[in-house]
Amino acid sequence: MQNLLTNAKKPVVFCLSAAVGCFALALLAELFLLLTSGGQPAQSYCLTIDVSGSMAGEKMDEVKQAAKAFVGKQNLSKDSVAVVIFSSVGKILVPFTHNKSELNKNIDELLPYGGTNFEDAMDKTAEVFRENKSNAAVLLFTDGAPSVGDAQKAVDTAYLLRKNGIQVFAVMTADGDKPYLAGITGKDDRVIATTDGKIGEAFAQAETAMKQSLMGSGSASTQMAFIQASGWSVFLCLGIALALVAVQNYFLKKPLLPPNQAILVIIGSALAGIAAGFVGETSHQILDVARMGMFGQVVGWTVLGAVLAFGMTYFIPNLNKTKALQFGALGGFAGSIVFLIISTGSQLGGRLLGAFVLGAIIGLLVAIVETLFRNVWLAVMYDPRNVTQVNLGTQLVTVGGNRSDTVFINGAESKCGLFRAVGDNNVEYTTAGGKQTLHPGDRVQVGKVELVVCSKDIMFSASKFYPMRMSKVPR
Repeated sequence: MQNLLTNAKKPVVFCLSAAVGCFALALLAELFLLLTSGGQPAQSYCLTIDVSGSMAGEKMDEVKQAAKAFVGKQNLSKDSVAVVIFSSVGKILVPFTHNKSELNKNIDELLPYGGTNFEDAMDKTAEVFRENKSNAAVLLFTDGAPSVGDAQKAVDTAYLLRKNGIQVFAVMTADGDKPYLAGITGKDDRVIATTDGKIGEAFAQAETAMKQSLMGSGSASTQMAFIQASGWSVFLCLGIALALVAVQNYFLKKPLLPPNQAILVIIGSALAGIAAGFVGETSHQILDVARMGMFGQVVGWTVLGAVLAFGMTYFIPNLNKTKALQFGALGGFAGSIVFLIISTGSQLGGRLLGAFVLGAIIGLLVAIVETLFRNVWLAVMYDPRNVTQVNLGTQLVTVGGNRSDTVFINGAESKCGLFRAVGDNNVEYTTAGGKQTLHPGDRVQVGKVELVVCSKDIMFSASKFYPMRMSKVPR
């Protein structure tokens, strides 16, 4: 039981510390997103969707998926979306809102019926914009030509919308009237013709055109997306790395964040975050074309977890690099799933809770990897109730009185003992007096601290190894 509690303590502390650290820096990351979004005013999008009888069947299902995908890609913590539907009459289905769940629920309930009334469609669209006209755009979808109402009045209403600064775009299937829709949008190139089975791609193309039109520069928008994705990732990397390095130093009785390590953590976190953000945003934009942008976010989170865990191998002695990379990717993937689930209601909540889960899982898995995937290690016993374990491997482990030593022992000389694993279970122990091979169960003493060589066959037990009967090895 004592061994179980001793081994369980570090994973629990790593888990909680990394979770809190990541969550705290995620709050700063949200401030960063807010500040960098200062030049990008909130945007308003109205989806005006044809639900006439000809939309029955797979076509309606496809439009629902395309509309929900459009909603899912918006930053609803700042931007807003409204939904207008029209058949024989028009209706404001959802006024402008930031609530993704409400939008998706109403879109899922769409039913086809009646004719195609563009007059009512544009009247209701104009009505929804009465109190929301800045930085706004309309995405009109239809599968046919006007069959009910005054078609010219629809064109006139659309003209007034454009005159008030509201951009109008349209997606039409094969039965649509492109010249007529060009009159609605004001420009022929703002009408996107598509076919059944490719409506989602047309929505994504229209969305890109809308954003470029509203922001003035597509390249500037893309550049800012990369900056924000990388910056957000940097903050998360920094939160987890600082927490885990500090906790690792705590267990080794060293200063929590000495300046040299703090600098390395900051530089490493910046590089890791930029890499993860770049990969994630690139994947998001590539997959977005196929309405799979959410999987790009999964890629970004997974890469973030992998590079974070791998980076900890430079601070935790002899941490298995391959396993850290694999388990870190698993932690990032889990964080992405939490983000996707929570962000259906709130992207801010999804990011924050996802960050907390990411930190918790990364911290837990790093500690588990350190414990499970090792052959031989040192149990450093300051007293029977105060024991730290340090993995041994090809990386040299130093014991001494310098804060830069792997294991700090107050009052000892700097690097008075050097440990390195040789083979599966043997340990090369070097002191000023020479070298000697130690085996699991062998014990040495440095100052008032006693060290036990342990393996999977000979585990550490305070009751077994304390008080120590020292092996006769050079000091």
